[in-house]
Amino acid sequence: MGRKAQVHAITSVGRPLSEDVHGRMVRYLISMAIRTACVAGLFFTDGWLQWVMAAGAVLLPYVAVLAANAGAKRPEPADTLIGAPELEAPPDAQRPTYPPIDLRGGYLR
Repeated sequence: MGRKAQVHAITSVGRPLSEDVHGRMVRYLISMAIRTACVAGLFFTDGWLQWVMAAGAVLLPYVAVLAANAGAKRPEPADTLIGAPELEAPPDAQRPTYPPIDLRGGYLR
């Protein structure tokens, strides 16, 4: 009887954890730099622009934390390789036979 071999596709492998953490850290630091600019801008602007700076200073930490905690989307595992035939054992193939092993430390004869 033929057995289907499980085929793993390299395209279903996600990014390394170190790359994911680095990307989230960079996004968080950029958001916090913009927030710092908004806080500093509060002292140098007036009118509607000052309200925009205040909103950015208040709302950006929330958005930055959400963006930093949102990990990478996990890829769906591939069922088969695209364009590759399904791997099957040939119908006349037999499993290799090994001599029986004696659990006391030797081969049975």
